[in-house]
Amino acid sequence: MAAFARRIERLRPSLVREILAAAASSDIISLAGGLPAAETLQAPAMPADGWQQYGQSEGDMPLRIAVSELLDSRGLECPAGRIMLTTGSQQALDLAAKLLIDEGTRVACENPTYLAALQVFRLFGADLREVDSGMAGPAPDAIAKCFAEGAPNMFYAMPSISNPTGGIWSEDARRALVERCDRAGTVLVEDDPYRETSAGPHPAPLVGSLKRAPWIHMGSFSKSLLPGIRLGFLAASEDLFPLLVRLKQGADLHSSRLSQAIALADLRDPARDRRLARLQAIYGERLEAFAGALRQELPMAGWAKPSGGMFVWARLPGRDTSALLDPCMKAGVAFLPGRECSPAGGLGDWMRLNFTACDPERSREGLARIRRCLEELRSSI
Repeated sequence: MAAFARRIERLRPSLVREILAAAASSDIISLAGGLPAAETLQAPAMPADGWQQYGQSEGDMPLRIAVSELLDSRGLECPAGRIMLTTGSQQALDLAAKLLIDEGTRVACENPTYLAALQVFRLFGADLREVDSGMAGPAPDAIAKCFAEGAPNMFYAMPSISNPTGGIWSEDARRALVERCDRAGTVLVEDDPYRETSAGPHPAPLVGSLKRAPWIHMGSFSKSLLPGIRLGFLAASEDLFPLLVRLKQGADLHSSRLSQAIALADLRDPARDRRLARLQAIYGERLEAFAGALRQELPMAGWAKPSGGMFVWARLPGRDTSALLDPCMKAGVAFLPGRECSPAGGLGDWMRLNFTACDPERSREGLARIRRCLEELRSSI
């Protein structure tokens, strides 16, 4: 039998990917994955020549310049020389973990947070420290307590439209984390994939407020352009960027130049703002319809309206949503149990519900199937 690396013992499957696979081959209504609305996706024109050959590990310079300009418009100054194109923003997370995490490394993150980030951090052996967070981010006292118990080497945050809550951090939360990272030298890893899913206003990227601490900021073209091109980007402080480039070289040499050409064409498209406005309008309409259906079909659920993104984070008091998933899947509806978003495996009565992928009628039917499952479970007790 092959001898595997020790970290393989910590390798866990992604529940949401398994749900998506099951839903693809059945009539299951999936409220689990973060899929964009189909009508917001458009087939790109084939780019001109120039993308067919191997390229730089950091990515093509014209696109890096365009991303630098995009970040500048958001309030983060970072030269194109410190921007890298990645194979999805998930690769940016993987590179950050390879750079910063050994077995036992303290890594702090919100509770709840992005499940695929937890998958990567656990694989590399992180000692996960959770900071309870809500729609306005974590309380400053909770951040202070996290650092007082031993400053983490890395703090992973989604301060501008979090996954799964859809919340935006308050100024107090943002200021508290920046001050603590600067004081301790903690690397701030900021994930910002959902900014363009709503019109805003959105605060400037958090890493731009740091004075001393190292940082990585990552974004994605998946949520507002095309998920199938699997393209993201990262920007990083001067001390981290060269090491991230070397890790990228060892991972896949460089990301698809065809995908980069498609993304560059979009950033240069004069109609881009109109396209994003249409996407935001569709998502706004779907969120309103979903909220109405949620109030009607699951009136016992506790939830708050997100500021953007693709999810509603909802609570079913007293109900283990992990145990609820299997009967719901059999009834033809899927969601993501809250435990998958918790560093310590808590949040058992929470669930993440996607409102973007399905049309309102189908989303309502999905919520109705969850309600009927709950009614059947109560009647069987």
